[in-house]
Amino acid sequence: LAEHSGCKGSPPSGEEPAALCLQCDMNDCYSRLRKLVPTIPPNKRVSKVEILQHVIDYILDLQLALETHPALLRQQQPPPALHPGSCPAGTPRTPLTALNTD
Repeated sequence: LAEHSGCKGSPPSGEEPAALCLQCDMNDCYSRLRKLVPTIPPNKRVSKVEILQHVIDYILDLQLALETHPALLRQQQPPPALHPGSCPAGTPRTPLTALNTD
């Protein structure tokens, strides 16, 4: 993210240019995630927290799909060890939508 394509104009008074560009980079990253994750509704406004929740769920879905893929199951490999903070495949995640009731 070397380019700050979203940074246009002068920063608001009192705001550091580096902080403004960091904010622009973060916003660009959220926009990219929004485009890449198919479960995010395209025509609905979603918060950054909701975007991250969709990203986490999508990654877990992809991980589960890989772990249960028939070609991989035929290789008879032991299941990978869980990393700290990861959920077992059968454990449902608690959605954050209850927190977003504004």
